[in-house]
Amino acid sequence: MEFKEQKHHGLFSSQTVGRILLFSVLIFLSGVLQSSLFSAIVFIPATPDLLLISVIGLAVYDGERSGAVAGISAGVLAEAFGGGAHILFFPLFYMLCGYFFGVVSRVFLNRNFISWMLYILIGAAFRSSLSIIHSMFAENDINLYLIFTEIVIPEYFLTLLCSIPMYFIVRMTVRPFHKKIEME
Repeated sequence: MEFKEQKHHGLFSSQTVGRILLFSVLIFLSGVLQSSLFSAIVFIPATPDLLLISVIGLAVYDGERSGAVAGISAGVLAEAFGGGAHILFFPLFYMLCGYFFGVVSRVFLNRNFISWMLYILIGAAFRSSLSIIHSMFAENDINLYLIFTEIVIPEYFLTLLCSIPMYFIVRMTVRPFHKKIEME
């Protein structure tokens, strides 16, 4: 019996470098759109978390390792764009989300649009709880009604709304590296 040597993609293979570059562009553009475009629109009361959507998408469609690395990158980018109060808090949050949703998608649920929306619902709920905690520490006079109506609820629903087009963007980004994934 003869064994064939399997193709192994090392760190410097063209497929790995292409994956890193393409995923980095996705994370960077999500961060730029989140921090510049949505914060400049006056009639939208909150900013959707496009970085969280990208991290969850890469975790679901490329695995927990890619999700964790993308999460660290997205967290550092969010801190650099002024999204957080404490250094290394957002990288830890996004990394844990990337790893968690990558494992959950591999073990429990399929990789389809319904599962995608469920992942985003849960991830946006985690992010909303983070926004509540951040707002409570940032303000002296804590008004939970204003925190929910002006920050948490609009941010949550805008994240859900933006996750619909981001689903197709993430799928197209990951698809060249996973030929077996078909558009559903």
